[in-house]
Amino acid sequence: MTTMGGVQLPNETLHAIFENLSAPSLAVVVRTCHHFRLIAERILYTSIVICETLPPFSHGPAFNIYSATCASTILARPHLSDVVRKLSIRWHTDPGPRVGYLPLATPVLEILNRALRTLQHLEQLELALGLIGAPLDERVLLDGCHLPALRGFSFSGLGRGTLSPKVYAAPSTSTAISRFLSGAPAVSHLRLLDCYDALELPADALPALHDFRGSAIAASSVLPGRPVSLLGLVGHEFITERDLQRIAMSSVPIRWLDLSMMSVTPILLRDISRHLPAVEVMKVKLALRHTLHHALSGISLLAGLSPVLGAFTALHQLDLSPTSVDGVGRGNALEESALCTTWARACPALRHVVFPSRTEWRRDSDNADVWVPAAGATAAGGGYGKHECARKWVPWRGGEGCASRSGG
Repeated sequence: MTTMGGVQLPNETLHAIFENLSAPSLAVVVRTCHHFRLIAERILYTSIVICETLPPFSHGPAFNIYSATCASTILARPHLSDVVRKLSIRWHTDPGPRVGYLPLATPVLEILNRALRTLQHLEQLELALGLIGAPLDERVLLDGCHLPALRGFSFSGLGRGTLSPKVYAAPSTSTAISRFLSGAPAVSHLRLLDCYDALELPADALPALHDFRGSAIAASSVLPGRPVSLLGLVGHEFITERDLQRIAMSSVPIRWLDLSMMSVTPILLRDISRHLPAVEVMKVKLALRHTLHHALSGISLLAGLSPVLGAFTALHQLDLSPTSVDGVGRGNALEESALCTTWARACPALRHVVFPSRTEWRRDSDNADVWVPAAGATAAGGGYGKHECARKWVPWRGGEGCASRSGG
């Protein structure tokens, strides 16, 4: 126990006090005394979120990078590895060739790998490293890491990305990622934004996978036989028939579909509807340059979606808020209401629509032929906001902030 002003405080009370402190305040407490440090640093290292800018063309020591400092601290104090539940690292780099970052990044990744191997209780790992195109072998970061408690894994910023394999010198990302995921059986949320290769996973890997976001190529190798009901696709407007067929082989129907990170044509939506007819909630960024009907203009051209939406017989929520309407005009309330009515005739299950204007419309509970603006008028941030699917997509939002509860 610790004495404060003549009063002895048990460790449990100190923990309750320190738990409400900010990261900077906890860092101060850590330096106060040995007893406080033992309690405060366990809180500080429970959730580590690092957001930093890498200096280009630097040949300085890796320990000048905060990510390396944090990893070295965990290695130097083995008891900390037992308390880390979340690790999120986001590196910002300049656009253009990333080769100049290699002298600095490579030793940092090696230190991070050593630290990751010790985090047996880690539940969430988010890595956005900003080094797409750099000739780095992902094994330097992921090899040897077996994380039995990991539930959420988000990985981007290493590998070839959308570069052609002919111009990318390093091995494919898929091998290192496949091996890593084979050692993380509890993963239920998986996000691979820059993996454009098929993964080679054992049939018994990822038995609890619930949602996936990544390229269609990666999705087609991950989803078959796994209980994925939430799918987010990134990348190109074109998806092959073979990839769609394999995506549809998930062991449960896909009910939530997020296409907000790719430009989607009506033709692609039509193809998707043939393979994923059970979709109930869909978020789409339409490529409006592909005119849906030459006789229509402005927001009214969206009327051409009716035949496509009619193929999604279970669809009850459609979110078009990621769609840009620059150059084609914005819809007014009368136009949007009319579109809701038109779409509902083609898709009777439809109950909720968010337009590119971010105005939300809902079917009136008393009169199914009437659509009214939803309370709140617009969708917050263009996302699913207050709806049920928002809670299901929360894992994909991790790692975007810069707050940190870590100390060196």
